[in-house]
Amino acid sequence: MICLELTIPPLPQLVTIGHAVWPPGIKHLSRVFDVYDMLFVNNGVLYMTEDNKSYEITEGNMLVLEPGKHHIGHQASSEATEIYWVHFVHDAPVRTLDSASIPWSFPYAKGTDLDLAPHRQTMYLPKFADFNGPDLLPVLNRMLELHHRATASGSLLLQAELASLLVKLQEAAQRRYAPRSRKLCDLAIAYLQRHATDPFSADHMEKALHYRFDYIARCLKLYTGKSPLQFKHGLQISEARSLLANADLSVAEVGERVGIDNVNYFIRLFRKETGITPGQYRSSRQGRA
Repeated sequence: MICLELTIPPLPQLVTIGHAVWPPGIKHLSRVFDVYDMLFVNNGVLYMTEDNKSYEITEGNMLVLEPGKHHIGHQASSEATEIYWVHFVHDAPVRTLDSASIPWSFPYAKGTDLDLAPHRQTMYLPKFADFNGPDLLPVLNRMLELHHRATASGSLLLQAELASLLVKLQEAAQRRYAPRSRKLCDLAIAYLQRHATDPFSADHMEKALHYRFDYIARCLKLYTGKSPLQFKHGLQISEARSLLANADLSVAEVGERVGIDNVNYFIRLFRKETGITPGQYRSSRQGRA
C-alpha cells in the first residue's frame, strides 16, 4: 500500500470536517487548493481523479487528495453515497513509498534538556486504502460534534482527535500490509532495544525470535542497512551520547552503563559511530543551555 511520508513536528492542523449523504447523480467539484482533503466513503461510491490518476472509492475506502494537485469527480455516482471529508494543512509530502518499505521501528534520536528544537521525525498516511468503520467512524463523529460546537474549550480536543485519526490510519498501514520480513525486522529491533546493554548472542537471538540468525540478519539489513551487531552498537552509542551530555560520569562509567566494559573498545566504537571521541563529544556539549 502506498503511503505519504510527512515531516513532524509540527503536526497536521485541522481546517474543517464535514459529512453528507449525496443523492445519485452528484459529482465532486473540480479544484486545486493548498490543503489535504481526506475522503471516507461509508456507503455508496465516489469517483475521483487527481492529476490524471483515477480512483473508485467504494464503501469502506478512503483517499487522501494532496495539496496543489488538481482533483475532480470524473463520474457521477448512480447511488446514494455517504461521505466524510477532513481538510487539514501541512507541508507537502516528503515522498511516497510502499508501507512494506517503511522502517517502522527504526529508533529516532532522543531529545535532551540541551536541545533547542525537536528532532525531525516522520509520520505516514495511507494514500488510498480500506478503513475500519467501527474504529474510525466514532472518531470522525466526535470531530464533527466538536467542529459544530466550535468553542474555546473544544478547539484543542478537536485537533487532538485529528491526531488520533491519523494515528489509527498509520497503525492500520503498519499492521495490515507489512510482509513477514518487515515484521521480523521490527521484532529484531525490539529485541535489540531490550538487550542493548547485554552481551551480544546470536544463539539467544535465534531462540528468542524463533528464526535462524542469518535470516534475522538479512531482514534487519534489508530495512535498516545494518547487521544486528551494528544496530546494537548504534543503540549503545546513542545512549552513551545522552549520558555524556547529561550525567556526571567518567567515560569508563558511561561505557559500562551502555554495556561496554572495555573503555578502550568503547572509545574506538564511539569514534567509529560519531567521528569524535567521547571526551570531545562531552566538550562540545558543555556550556550549552
